[in-house]
Amino acid sequence: MVQALLVQLPVPQLNYGHRTGNIPFAAACLHQAAVRIPEARVEILSQIKASYMGDAAILDCILALRPDIIGFTTYTWNVTRVLYLIKELKTHYGPRVILGGPEVTEDNPLLDSDLIDFRVYGEGEHLFAQLLQEPELWSRKSGCADAGDLFGISPSPYLSAPLIPGIENSMLLETMRGCPYACAYCYYGKSRRQPLFKPDQRVLEGIEWALERDVKEIYFLDPSLNSRPGLKPLLKNIALHNKDQRLSLISEIRADAVDEELADLLAAAGFTWFEIGLQSTNPKALATMRRKADPDRFLQGVGALKQRGIATAVDLIVGLPGDDWAGFESTLQFVLDNNLHEDIQIFPLSILPGTEFRRDAKHLGLVYENYPPYTIIHTPSFSRTEILQAFEHAEKRLDISLYPMPDLDLSWRTVNDDTMETAADLSVVLDGQRLLYKIWLGLQRRFEELAALARTVTQPYQLLIPPQVIDPDYVARALSIFTASNPHTPMELVFFDPPRMPAIRRLLDAARMVRPHYLDGDLRPLFDQAGNRSIMFTVATTEMRARFDGPMQRHAHWWRHSHLPTPEAIHGLEAQGFDGILIDSPAAVDRVHAWQDKTASLAEDLIHISFAQADLHKRWVQKTIADEYCLHVLP
Repeated sequence: MVQALLVQLPVPQLNYGHRTGNIPFAAACLHQAAVRIPEARVEILSQIKASYMGDAAILDCILALRPDIIGFTTYTWNVTRVLYLIKELKTHYGPRVILGGPEVTEDNPLLDSDLIDFRVYGEGEHLFAQLLQEPELWSRKSGCADAGDLFGISPSPYLSAPLIPGIENSMLLETMRGCPYACAYCYYGKSRRQPLFKPDQRVLEGIEWALERDVKEIYFLDPSLNSRPGLKPLLKNIALHNKDQRLSLISEIRADAVDEELADLLAAAGFTWFEIGLQSTNPKALATMRRKADPDRFLQGVGALKQRGIATAVDLIVGLPGDDWAGFESTLQFVLDNNLHEDIQIFPLSILPGTEFRRDAKHLGLVYENYPPYTIIHTPSFSRTEILQAFEHAEKRLDISLYPMPDLDLSWRTVNDDTMETAADLSVVLDGQRLLYKIWLGLQRRFEELAALARTVTQPYQLLIPPQVIDPDYVARALSIFTASNPHTPMELVFFDPPRMPAIRRLLDAARMVRPHYLDGDLRPLFDQAGNRSIMFTVATTEMRARFDGPMQRHAHWWRHSHLPTPEAIHGLEAQGFDGILIDSPAAVDRVHAWQDKTASLAEDLIHISFAQADLHKRWVQKTIADEYCLHVLP
């Protein structure tokens, strides 16, 4: 019996419990393809474990299973972490490792490693099933095989594989593969020359399955829903199934393909949100990326959707070849003039492996980071400084925050009478396994104990430093221990009333995080100089003026009064330079609840608020930003 384990790792994040969107859909498709092979047993590492375990915990979880074959789905956000885990696993035993996903392309030097036993280019169902049954196939080291026949006849993997709507109560529905468009920055159209569409009946089976299980949302994975032949009849059938619109449907669409009739059908079917790629209005940039655009038809399509209550999120890209500051400014003006900025996403260009821009980067004069997410640095017409300043400029013009600081969670009390001298580490249980998401660095803790704890942390996690710990060497050594076991896991150090502000440079020198980290590229526009983005430093003090400020640094006021702060008092703290407030008041619980109920509606206009008592902080999250968190995994 061959045992195989399939693993998909999430986008790194700096807030524990934040939704990751890490649904192992590709793994479920492979599981579905292998389910009838009697000599193989295939498992998928659970979504909860894969999404919220630190590096060491995931490694130990896999080692406890010791599968013969391990398959990883690789994306820009997880490929370096995957390569690290493969290296560690191979030092313990000899599993065969398969890599698939968008990062597996012939022009990706990151994957030039003898530790990878097989690389799957494109669709993986046929190859995975063959590798489970034909040992001689492994000697080829790589391969590709059209899975179109399996895709066409197979139902949604939710119907036949161990894939459930999960911790976000959202279902993915794959109704097509490939893309008819050939945008030079995108890999969709390169993975399959001719798009392949799932038969209507299979799509409707997925809709019915979701309705029977009271799923709230379905995300259609189509890169452009409008490209499906016979879309209108399908939408009419979906509307018959979803007649009470219990299901909210979301997807991506080309706005210029939406007319009044199509908008009516989309609304009747239950579509509530579309992501729409505008990218740029600069004709030169549009021509270079091979993307046709008709501004009038675009606006008509967006207008038709909005008139029917369907929300639209418009995407822009900064740093496109052929674009420049004036062109980007013109795009912003187009967005403002036509009221398209209610829900807008602005990204730096990524020069992805397997794309035309990657192939032609030298010819186009594109300079980009050679590590994920391959962020553009400069082009012949868009300087490094201009690209970074474009994000700040867009935030001011559109009155939005494109790169907000992580949410503030400084909770540490589990009961009212906790003191920092006696407070316990805070833990969660993920699929039956207890892990730590907040660890105290108390003076009584030996380094040997910390090394053991480092193997049990979540992704991400916090190290809490009480006022009594004044030895910077101790903190630096502890940080080194935890990051050595978890070099790809983002984390935060929280200092409570430190006698002096932390020496950030010294701590970063002690940290053993991988450099550069994915977040170093992803959050590059957050600060305009190179440096750390995977470790957050937070200070909470009772002083009345903030003095801890810098990249990935924030200062919160530690509110320890018997009365609760008014909104005016919180605004006053913001005026003093504070990034947040830690409410640690002895006020009765019912008074705090009443304060939360009254203040929750004002939260968006206030600096970040956290509560010292963990249950009060969780209640605050539920009242203010519950849709951003997986409440199942919060303690």
